[in-house]
Amino acid sequence: MDNNKKYFDSPEFGRLLQRYERSLQIGKDEYFESDELSDLAEYYYDKKDKPKAEYVLDYAMHLHPGAVLPLVFKARIALIDEKNIEKARYYASLISDVYDIDCLYLKAEILIAEDKVNDADQFLRNALDNIDEDDVPDYVLDVATIFIDYGLADIAAEWLDMSDEDDLQDYREIKARIAFAKGDYEKSEKLFEQLLDEDPYSGRYWNSLASTQFMGNRINDSITSSEYSIAINPNDEEALLNKANGLFSLGNFKEALKFYERFHQLCPDEGAATMFIGNCLLNIGKTEEALKYYKEALEALKKQNLGTTEVLQCLAFTYSQLNQPDEALACVDEAMKQPDANKDEITIVKGHIQLENGHVKEAIRSFLSALQSTSFSHDIFFRIAISVYDCGYPAIAYRMFKSYTDMHNNQGDEGMAYLAACLKTLNKKAEYIECLKTACLRNPAETKKVLGEFYPETLDPKDYYDYEVRHTSEGHNKLK
Repeated sequence: MDNNKKYFDSPEFGRLLQRYERSLQIGKDEYFESDELSDLAEYYYDKKDKPKAEYVLDYAMHLHPGAVLPLVFKARIALIDEKNIEKARYYASLISDVYDIDCLYLKAEILIAEDKVNDADQFLRNALDNIDEDDVPDYVLDVATIFIDYGLADIAAEWLDMSDEDDLQDYREIKARIAFAKGDYEKSEKLFEQLLDEDPYSGRYWNSLASTQFMGNRINDSITSSEYSIAINPNDEEALLNKANGLFSLGNFKEALKFYERFHQLCPDEGAATMFIGNCLLNIGKTEEALKYYKEALEALKKQNLGTTEVLQCLAFTYSQLNQPDEALACVDEAMKQPDANKDEITIVKGHIQLENGHVKEAIRSFLSALQSTSFSHDIFFRIAISVYDCGYPAIAYRMFKSYTDMHNNQGDEGMAYLAACLKTLNKKAEYIECLKTACLRNPAETKKVLGEFYPETLDPKDYYDYEVRHTSEGHNKLK
């Protein structure tokens, strides 16, 4: 369902669209080719008008029974949007040309959705023998794309190795995406930058670069890349979301809110967008408003048959802040029942709520349960330390973060900014300044998120230390 935006902006497509919509206005059935109707459906789908898209597809199936493209489109909507494998399989069974390449791709995707990844791989390898020799290069790259679309980097890499068209942009884009999926963000970034040198107006490349930079903890660069994409297309949903995520991770919740709201306007049915708005509102102290958005997000995600664990946890935190511990714990219990539940993380949330509401012994039991269940995982320990700090126990949190940062002292590691925050709360000024220095150097993004409220909004977190030293010395001079 990749969009051919240039075609949709062309006079040729404009005439097609006008002819189709006029036929609807006058109530007269008109003949259209199968591929024309598929293009129209894709256009409406891209415009977030799924009912119109499906109406066009149904008309195409009526005019052209067994035609590949409309049935593949219907099947992929069922598979991706509705998570309905049986429905997708039904539409696939109606395709008359079972050897059509698009039909082969669809059948492989259905197998992947059924968790039969190796079967999908073998199916496509077997089909390779029946592909016209001239079509093999495109087929190989298409298959690599399918597997990387589903996050199957190793299999995607195997298919990419079968291609000798390493000079093509598609080849290098897949290579960059594989590197990203494998966590090699430096390699991925380099490849996307090369692609942008050749095509600087590609919003897709800018968005991919932004995602790569974000995962590599280069948040400011990620925001800048998103801004280039937004300049190309102000309504680029992915770019708006990337920028919002970057701003949020830096603790710029008010600015992040603006971009989440713009994203929400374009994707009003997207439950995750509503949840993100709630996250911003919660962080700027608008707890009641946050609760409203989290409730909306929960309903939207349920309608879409998507996981609700994360939003239930957000609801739990919010109810707790509103001094409604019973409602908060009820959300925790519901989250525990979800198929995608990470029970250890949810147990930490439970402990947080218990601690926030003064039930210290119960909180300790919950935290210990999560630690024991994960063999005293460093990540779980870190999460608990954050909860202890957030719940107003800076002295205990200090000892926990000190222990954690002693074991994690590499560039990019988390924790030092939280240690500094504890020292600031405990009014240990000299220690705070030294810890701040290390935090600024080690992880500026975390430093911005945790300590940004104490410094000018426009100040780069790398400069927090110099700012603090300067203002501390000025304060001493005034006393003299």
